[in-house]
Amino acid sequence: MPHQPYADPPDGGSFRTTDVDVARDWLKAAYGTSLRMKTPALHSSFWYTRTAAGPVSLSTLSLPTDYTYATGPLGAVAITHVVSGRMARECADDAAEAGPGDVLAISQPHLPYTGRVHAAELRAVTVPLGLLEELAGRLPGPPARPLRFTRFTPASEALAAQWKRTVDYVEESVLGLPTGSEPLVIDAVARMLAATVLAVFPSDARPEPVLADSRDATPETVRRAVAFIESQPDGEIGLTEMAEAAGVTPRALQYAFRRHLGTTPTAYLRRVRLALAHADLVAADPARDTVTAIANRWGFHHQGRFSAAYRAAYGGPPGRTLAGS
Repeated sequence: MPHQPYADPPDGGSFRTTDVDVARDWLKAAYGTSLRMKTPALHSSFWYTRTAAGPVSLSTLSLPTDYTYATGPLGAVAITHVVSGRMARECADDAAEAGPGDVLAISQPHLPYTGRVHAAELRAVTVPLGLLEELAGRLPGPPARPLRFTRFTPASEALAAQWKRTVDYVEESVLGLPTGSEPLVIDAVARMLAATVLAVFPSDARPEPVLADSRDATPETVRRAVAFIESQPDGEIGLTEMAEAAGVTPRALQYAFRRHLGTTPTAYLRRVRLALAHADLVAADPARDTVTAIANRWGFHHQGRFSAAYRAAYGGPPGRTLAGS
């Protein structure tokens, strides 16, 4: 008797079945795809898992058969790592094939695409366009033209390896945290994945500077943004929110911080949070509190990087501060 689905994967969780019709119907319902699927070998299972890091989703899919599909625009960026098997896809005038170990951006976010999968296990990460555009310094709201990849594969083998390491780290070290724990960590992870997409895959995401941005890069702009950051350092805030509070574009805010403080708005936010983590360590009870919990509270999910930043700022490891509390 075939396994039936035991969770609703569109919202997270897992799904497993040996019934090809169940798998086909689930894919259609979950992704709105039009697809044709061959019958898999007897007793072989389709399985799928999905977890979320804030607005970013991470999925693994294994289907021991061949199928073809066609789907509309994603309205997001999806990056797929082929663990085993093969896949091919076409988007506009671009066609690509990928085998074990390859990493591929599935489509231009605003265009439909088609694909073929051959008995593959795939790991996919889906990132909302809004988050990518924020990190790229685009204006809030619809851009003049949609983000476009200028290349659907990583710019180098080293960057492909970086993408895999980043996803591995998120899945192994961060998504195991209890549901709802430390929202600043989850927010930081979502932004890290989006920033890695921009670093790994060439695109036209970063806008050209305009004269108005340079004119708005004033000390008063910095003052307004700093006041906003320091008033709510525990909020899930990013470049867009800081720029809106300062009354300028994200690019103007970046210019202003570089010109007057020699840093970036997000680096300044991390500095403020590091100071608050230091204050918590000083006031903590070593018998009850931990460095990891305090670091997570302020959005520092990578303990090695937190320790390095802390040592550079305060002359010693965070554990020493905690032990001396």
